[in-house]
Amino acid sequence: MDFTLIGMLSFGLLIVLVVMGVHIAWATALVAFGGLWVLFGLEQAATQFFTTAFNTGSEFLFASIPLFIFMGQVVSQSKIGEDLFAAMYRFLGHLPGGLLVTTIGACAGFGAVTGVSSAAVGTMSRIALPELRRYQYDMTLSTGSLASAATIAIMIPPSLLMVLYGLWTETSIGKLFLAGIVPGILTAIVFSLYVIGRCVSNPALGPKGPVFTWKEKISSLYKVIPIILIFTVVVVGMYVGLFTPGEAAAVGAAFTTFVALAMRRIGWGDLRIAVESTVKLSAMIFCVLIAASVLARFLVATQVTTLVIDGIQSFGINRYLVLFLICVMYLILGCLLDAFGMILLTLPFVFPIVIQQGFDPVWFGVVLVVLTEVALITPPVGLNVFILSKMTKEASMAEIFKGAMPFVALSLAVILLLTVFPSIALWLPNSMIK
Repeated sequence: MDFTLIGMLSFGLLIVLVVMGVHIAWATALVAFGGLWVLFGLEQAATQFFTTAFNTGSEFLFASIPLFIFMGQVVSQSKIGEDLFAAMYRFLGHLPGGLLVTTIGACAGFGAVTGVSSAAVGTMSRIALPELRRYQYDMTLSTGSLASAATIAIMIPPSLLMVLYGLWTETSIGKLFLAGIVPGILTAIVFSLYVIGRCVSNPALGPKGPVFTWKEKISSLYKVIPIILIFTVVVVGMYVGLFTPGEAAAVGAAFTTFVALAMRRIGWGDLRIAVESTVKLSAMIFCVLIAASVLARFLVATQVTTLVIDGIQSFGINRYLVLFLICVMYLILGCLLDAFGMILLTLPFVFPIVIQQGFDPVWFGVVLVVLTEVALITPPVGLNVFILSKMTKEASMAEIFKGAMPFVALSLAVILLLTVFPSIALWLPNSMIK
């Protein structure tokens, strides 16, 4: 049987297994190993599988993944999120829908020290939901805003998804971090303007909060010093060349722990929970990473990616149509897969197509993260919605999804802006890193 046909059939089988509910890591590993077995025999397939697994697991740069995760988990378990929310509220609470605007701003700030959306939605839900109930905010709008705002955390550096993308595609992580800043801020502004507009048209959805004096505003800023310090150490340290990504992750994890303990924002019990959560999430990511590495080797052997690229060239398909189809594919996959699985599963064949079409790898990394943001709030998977539904009884999953749909449209609008004006993402890294 033709190698390419085997590759295409195997990929179809992979989709079937995922739809049936088989975990993405096991489905990918099974299909990749089985495909190599058919192509080269059992002994050669086993050799390639274990060699790839060892090489991936022992790659020095991949050590940064659990360290970045640990940094985010320490912040999530500490009271730093509460300090950030309180400071944001003093500056933004007086606006229409002030609590929701505060939550959006706090999620963006929280992303500067976590880079994980699930940590942002868990922490901010715990802080914001009691206040939203207290001031009788509309819960459909509130929960939709909260689930959506938490996605901004994976755009603002240090973003774990950008680390994975950079390591997998050998794209500069420093440039990716800088490229995510302006689009992340832009997304936060767009979300905030939508909330303000809704609350201006119907004040009952989200009443204004009190107006604080400038003295009260300034006095609250000292509480966010840990976030500023952590962000500066990690991102600026990489920018000026003090650290490699792996070193920045190690320094960031150690510095975050030191700051949280020194400021008494975390206890030893919380630190233990952070370690346990880090181990679980890291194990999941590495299982998917190893399986995806084996799949990449299988795809190279079957030349499926080469066939697709040759087909695009022979038909003369416009590169923006190719990008549109890729975006549609990710929107569909987002309904079925988690963020990590979606990225690692597709990059082996999507990334070569993107490069062949002449798109900037840093720019595409930002677009891919925005697409992943959408996946976190779309049914039926919608991880952020699932987490939030477990933390509130006032809104069902259906109501949260309903509240999140306008933010899906706004995120797609951000992608359109990034496509029309790539400099939104590329200006900062191109001007600061030569």
